[in-house]
Amino acid sequence: MSITYHKKTILQVVPSLVNVGVERSTIDIANYLVQSGYKSLVASSGGVLLEQLNNTGSTHYLVNTASKNPFVIWYNHTILSDIIKQQKVDIIHVRSRAPAFSSYLAARKTKIKFITTFHGFYNFSTLIKKMYNSILVKGDIVIVVSNFVKDHIIKYYNVPEEKIRVIHRGIDLEYFNPKNISQKKLEQYQAMYNIPKDTCVILLPAKMTKRKGHEVVIEALNAIKDYDFYCIMTGDILSNRNFTNEIKKKIMHYKLQSKIQIFGSTAHLPELYALADIVLCPSIEPEAFSRVIVEAQAMEKVIIASNIGSTMETIADEVTGFHINASNVQDLSDKIKYVLLNLTSNKIEAMRKQARQSTLLQFSLQQMQSKTLSVYNEL
Repeated sequence: MSITYHKKTILQVVPSLVNVGVERSTIDIANYLVQSGYKSLVASSGGVLLEQLNNTGSTHYLVNTASKNPFVIWYNHTILSDIIKQQKVDIIHVRSRAPAFSSYLAARKTKIKFITTFHGFYNFSTLIKKMYNSILVKGDIVIVVSNFVKDHIIKYYNVPEEKIRVIHRGIDLEYFNPKNISQKKLEQYQAMYNIPKDTCVILLPAKMTKRKGHEVVIEALNAIKDYDFYCIMTGDILSNRNFTNEIKKKIMHYKLQSKIQIFGSTAHLPELYALADIVLCPSIEPEAFSRVIVEAQAMEKVIIASNIGSTMETIADEVTGFHINASNVQDLSDKIKYVLLNLTSNKIEAMRKQARQSTLLQFSLQQMQSKTLSVYNEL
């Protein structure tokens, strides 16, 4: 059956379709566009999420958009220009720096609207890096994933406030729903992750990199190692093997092997959230937007996070979770100890319910989709 389009044609451009936040958001928007009667196109270098994209009814164009080579970028802009002309594209939306240059050139060449999303808190320590980042503020409209990022680009990139739109990342609240996980599944994953029965489970779901605060967590847990807990660290352990090895050595140094276990990336995050009593997000550098925080809140978990970056927007301190001072070992250990010893069951239950309600109201996939579509319709 052929689809008749009555609304705008949108071309999203990303480096690849791997399973990370930017690419997942691209597919979520593509799906919503098709459902809403728009024509959805995506250009990328492909990846594991390509099948999911195709299932939305979107059209994919295989373009080497991940390349930072200036000659490839120039060539890509001619390919994108051809797609724009052939498919009568109204808006090109780019979500990453590398493909933003070719997308910008193609938009100017074909005289269509150019939208960018500033997803990250990018390093701008040198003039060259700042110039590289600045392509993402050249959009006719610039979408940012938090008010923290909005303030950042106004201050450091002189972006007029009137062309910025804040759209928080959204999560699938049915996927991250504790009611959708059976007791049988919980028992299965409890065995898979060697979780002792009747102990406090602490979860740190984060890529193994210094800025995520793994070292702070180990130091904090060592300070309370006589308490009953079991900590799971799960995330990408392969990209930075040296740091992963450092973390393993630190765990061994403190003789915490029985209390802290490291696992690689997992497709079972909802189950791990469900098994956890406390979720940690102890970043030592500001984050543009932490999906972990809102995922944990959606799963009705007590979360402890550094009070920097977008955390101030996603956690109401002592209402939907707890703030700690970044890099402060004592603060983290005290807060974990407080949850273990002093937080009443009634307070925990109230916090869990308020956390999920906050996520339902502010960080749903539906709000992200509808707000993005509204931006497209502004132009």
